[in-house]
Amino acid sequence: MSGTTTSSVFDFVIVGGGHNGLSAACTLSASGASVLVLEARDHLGGLANSGRFLPEAPDHIVSLGAMDDMFMSCTSFISDLGLQQYGYSGAPVEAPYGWIGEDGSTLLLFHDLDRTLAEVRRFSAKDARAYADLQPALSWIFEALTAVMPHHPAQLPKVDLGKLLFKLAPNRSVRRRLGQIMTSNLVDLMAEVFESDQMRSLGTYWGSMIGPIDHDGGGFYCVGLAAVHRKPGVIRPRGGMAGIMNAMAAYATDRKAQIRTGTRVAQVLVSGNRATGVRLADGTEITARRGVLAAVPPQTAYGPLLAEGVLDSVTRAKVAVLPAGGNNSATFKIDMALSGRASYRNGARERRKIDDFDIRKTALMTGTFDDNIRQLQAIRAGESLDKPPVYMAVLTANDAGLAPTGQEVVYLASNVPAQPRDGWDKAKPWFSEAIMRSVTAHLDGFDTEIGRIETSPADFGEQYATPNGSYFHVDMTPLRLAMNRPARGLGGYRSPVEGYYHAGAGSHPGGGVSGWPGRLAAETALGRH
Repeated sequence: MSGTTTSSVFDFVIVGGGHNGLSAACTLSASGASVLVLEARDHLGGLANSGRFLPEAPDHIVSLGAMDDMFMSCTSFISDLGLQQYGYSGAPVEAPYGWIGEDGSTLLLFHDLDRTLAEVRRFSAKDARAYADLQPALSWIFEALTAVMPHHPAQLPKVDLGKLLFKLAPNRSVRRRLGQIMTSNLVDLMAEVFESDQMRSLGTYWGSMIGPIDHDGGGFYCVGLAAVHRKPGVIRPRGGMAGIMNAMAAYATDRKAQIRTGTRVAQVLVSGNRATGVRLADGTEITARRGVLAAVPPQTAYGPLLAEGVLDSVTRAKVAVLPAGGNNSATFKIDMALSGRASYRNGARERRKIDDFDIRKTALMTGTFDDNIRQLQAIRAGESLDKPPVYMAVLTANDAGLAPTGQEVVYLASNVPAQPRDGWDKAKPWFSEAIMRSVTAHLDGFDTEIGRIETSPADFGEQYATPNGSYFHVDMTPLRLAMNRPARGLGGYRSPVEGYYHAGAGSHPGGGVSGWPGRLAAETALGRH
């Protein structure tokens, strides 16, 4: 939506119309403040959006970034805003994630824990026991994460969160597991806990979507192995993530917030170490009487958005070394529109020997445990396997409204080097072909392809300002959480510039679609914290 207002003075100006920018707009506008949201792209939502982005397939709705809601629905965020009244609708996914082998064998993570244990038991009785044994500790971590999400990080105990979790754990068994999880990297943890290649691979790939799997202390990245079993489960918004974005935009504009898309901010204006407004790329200046909120990566908020000399050398140094994709791993996405059906030919055949569940409804990950390790080693060197592990989701299997009847929207992703050895201009076609080699070993129907959008880490950086292609802006490492997110001395949303607030995923509680960085930054700007 593009704004029609000619006003150049507002209480608050928000730079960035992603989900955190919209969240901030909801909170600020509900307070009665005048609010302007400025989004550089032609659509809202940032990397949490969906839309008719393929000119050759105008009736297909694709999701270029996030596709699921695991964090927002497990807090009070949606109910607090009453987003259902603004058109939002979501449904839990029965078996949101799983693994598939080239022989068609599948291991699915059902919302129902007992059913999942039966799945794991088909591959290893020992692993089923280990999976059950992990649940109390992982659930404790997930519950703790969701409990701290709605709180300003300054309200949290000023101790290492890992040590706090360990101290508050309910019993010795959970403490033992927490100690193992919080001191291991994910690869080590999966190797130690499970014996089957299927569970090791699934846990490793899933965790790689949260943070660097080789980072010591990153064992908790497998928290999704518990989150899928907790209420309300993994929620898939109807119509894609735009369902949430449009509802938040409607909530804010209903409270007189104004939103302008296709409007790039060139610089935040600062006078006497106070943010006073913004200058647009076309030279227009807009005044912010009470503050400017930057719902963008901290590397941008404390980088090109501020004139040289505004920040001191200490802050500049901290921002310069913020870890984003610290092991050089990032995501390459391929989003496709098909005029026919997509199917797992071997997978469906093998699944019928077990039950009648439609595996097209599950986001399936591929590769052996060794494949995942070798892909990590290749990524570190700026390279990739010829057939890398991939993530595949037939989005229309759960939401037929994303495409015309009998047609499909397919979401594909793979971990690749953020900085390939030969550079993205040269390497992009090769990586696309490598990913499709892996995909077509499992999924067919691509002879009916209408069109696709390929997005490399470099494309994500250019289009969404993601640093080093990182969705989370700053790696979710144990020492980059709470008041240390994005860095020590920069947590808590306030910047060194008075009236200038950071409201993106690089602040507490971090990445993923939760909306809380935006809300808490807005509450801070309103003086509530």
